[in-house]
Formats: sequence, structure tokens, C-alpha cells
Amino acid sequence: MNPASVRDRHELYRRLIASKLGELSPFWGYDAQLSWQHASGRLGDDDAIAATSWWGACNFALSVVPYAAAIEHGLVPRETFDVTAYRAAMPHWHGAFHRMNSIDSEADLEPLRFAIWRAHLVSITIAVERHTHELVRLPATERAFARGWVRMVDLFGAAALRTDLEYLTPRPASLPSHILDGTFDDLPRYERSTARRVIALGERPAWRWPFELAMWKRMMRTRPARDQLETVMAELFGDGLRGTLRAALRIF
Repeated sequence: MNPASVRDRHELYRRLIASKLGELSPFWGYDAQLSWQHASGRLGDDDAIAATSWWGACNFALSVVPYAAAIEHGLVPRETFDVTAYRAAMPHWHGAFHRMNSIDSEADLEPLRFAIWRAHLVSITIAVERHTHELVRLPATERAFARGWVRMVDLFGAAALRTDLEYLTPRPASLPSHILDGTFDDLPRYERSTARRVIALGERPAWRWPFELAMWKRMMRTRPARDQLETVMAELFGDGLRGTLRAALRIF
């Protein structure tokens, strides 16, 4: 199994999905992300993931790393991967898969979603810190989109957003279909809207964002607030970011 192959990473997700929960597996959204990154040219050419791809490096943290943890829980066939750089994330993935191993589709899956998102956030934080060189090589507009994307993940994680097939199927994708290099007026309307809103999220002042994120996390502690995700976001950030969330929900 080649961790630098798009096809093989899809196979890792297929195995994770097949191992437990089926259509309710949270890894459907992860696989959809990989498909978008590949189709939009963000991973490189053909099946090979470019070593210089920031998106590919971040996806490694969310495909190969969780798979390596799932092996130890007997969920997937054994493969050999070097994930030593993600040592700090492994206890979180192990906790998530321990919970997954003891759950069924009739149970409340939100605790599992929180566990998966905690591991996700630790992994992506490590990836972003490790791959600043790849990030700065992106075109300026794409780099701004990537910064907003990382912040959007923080919001999703605090709300334990569903990423299973049942939840995602009604939401058509509206992510930018090519790398953003300068203007993106050639994109379809929904893709332009997503790009602008995610970039705007990334451009919120660095001094203010930690306070906004902390308030968001505090508000997302209650299930009624999580059930009213769009409304709560509008109250905290204004209608502009409610639109951002609506666009981003089409991601998966």
C-alpha cells in the first residue's frame, strides 16, 4: 500500500468504512474530501500525490494516520506506515477507535463523533505545523483559502459535525474546482461563494479569532446549540459567517 497514491488512500478509507458502521461511518466525509482535492488538482498529477502538496500532506494526517491506529484495534488489515511524526495524535485516534469498536449503529453516535474530531484536530494541527513550507508555496489566494479552511475545521470539530453518508448525501458539493490563483471569476457561482466566505474566515483578525473560537466552543457545549448550528453561528459571528457555514456544509 503506497501512502502517496490517491487510489491507495481511497482504499484505506474504504476499509475504515467497511470495518464498522457502514453508511454511518464518519470516514465518508474524509473520502469525499480526498476526491475533491484530487479532482481539483490540489494533490498533483494523476494518481501520485506530489511531495510538495500541502493538501496532500494534511490528508496524510487524516487517512494514513488514523488507519495506522485502526490496525491496532483489529479493524483493518495490517499495513506498515511511518507515522512517528504523529505520535502525539495516536492516543486520540486509539481512544476514538476503542469507542468505535464498542458501539453499534443504534447507539447515540455523537460521543464517537467528538472522539473522532478530537483526533482529527490534533492530527491536522501537527500537519499544519510540519508543512509550513508547502503552505507558503501555494498561490496567495489558495493560501488564504487554506487558512480559512483550517479555521473552519476548528468550528466543525467543536460542534462534532456529522460526516457520515446519511448526513452528507443531500448536500451538493460547492468547493472550488481548481486551485485559486488570483481571481476566481471563472468558477461557478456556488464555488465562488464558498471560496470568498472561507477566505473571509481566514482573514478575520488574528487577535480576535482566539476569543471568537473560545466563545464558539463554549456555546457548542450544549446539544441544543449543536442542533441549531447555523443559527448559533449567526448570533456569534453575524450572518456572513452563517453563509460561510452553509457553504461549507456542502463540502461533504
